[in-house]
Amino acid sequence: MFLVNDTLESRQKTIASYEPFVGVILAAIDFEWTVRRAILALGSSTTKEIKSKTLNANCSGLDAYKKAWNKEVKPLTGKRLDEIVPEWQYFKETAYPLRHRLVHGVEGSVTPQYASDRMKAILSASKYIADFADSLGEPLYGRKIIRRKPRKQLNSAK
Repeated sequence: MFLVNDTLESRQKTIASYEPFVGVILAAIDFEWTVRRAILALGSSTTKEIKSKTLNANCSGLDAYKKAWNKEVKPLTGKRLDEIVPEWQYFKETAYPLRHRLVHGVEGSVTPQYASDRMKAILSASKYIADFADSLGEPLYGRKIIRRKPRKQLNSAK
């Protein structure tokens, strides 16, 4: 549905154009893509190592992404994932769980406003992460992320 060459703005506009119920699921997909790309772009290990050991097939869910972030990104940036997303508690406890409830049929229906508010919170979390990566000179969109040597600090931190 999305390509690496898409922009944050075009992705978010596309997601917001769907019914809010579908938008929540698409926003969650986009969030997971964004946080994984940020860990690859900002991490200290080689991208091959991050993909095979940190962001492998068993890495999913907010707690796993926070753990991966703390392992790869926090040592270089000094920032935890929950510090990058200002409304982390709302995001973690209220917005993101709607994705699970919709996908697994726990929630049959919610009002469009209820879903829309949560979709917007998930999209905001993705934007905060993408903006953070941009601020460190590591854009998440429009490029391959390949690092063959581990690094001790980010280029913009030198």
